[in-house]
Amino acid sequence: MGLDIILYDDKDAKAGFIEIPSSLHEAIFMGTPHWSSYSYLRKIKDYYKTNIRLHQPYLRHFVEDLKQVRLFMDSAHHAALDSLIDALSQSHVQAIHVAGD
Repeated sequence: MGLDIILYDDKDAKAGFIEIPSSLHEAIFMGTPHWSSYSYLRKIKDYYKTNIRLHQPYLRHFVEDLKQVRLFMDSAHHAALDSLIDALSQSHVQAIHVAGD
């Protein structure tokens, strides 16, 4: 079970949809003890409680947390994390909603 992310543009219209697959979620939160040092990553730790919306500049902070935790992750998950970071960093993305199951 992954986390769903809806992307929004500057007019608050849906601009896309991506997922944090469960394998990537596990790599972030079970593969490294460092995730707890990142305040925005902590917001998506629990599948069942995750229901957040991040607007700029908080979205940039979230992306920075992902970039930083990448340094501690198994390189087998780097491609998936890089794809997520790229999607969240697109200039038209101004907000996201992250929801678990």
